[in-house]
Amino acid sequence: MHSIKTLFGSLLILSSSAALAANFSDFDKNQDGLISKDEAAVSQALSDIFDALDANKDGKLNETEFSHY
Repeated sequence: MHSIKTLFGSLLILSSSAALAANFSDFDKNQDGLISKDEAAVSQALSDIFDALDANKDGKLNETEFSHY
């Protein structure tokens, strides 16, 4: 039973990571590996917290910064 729980947990983590990657690429329209404020503007929720997520204050979100969304 423990193995089944471990397997289920692993699958859940993998599927969450895949969903996150898909979401990042959905926002990164020009495929430069960064999300600009213009690209983020399609989501009011992301726009509202963009500056807080932008840890290095370069005006763009990388995948690590976006992962906190």
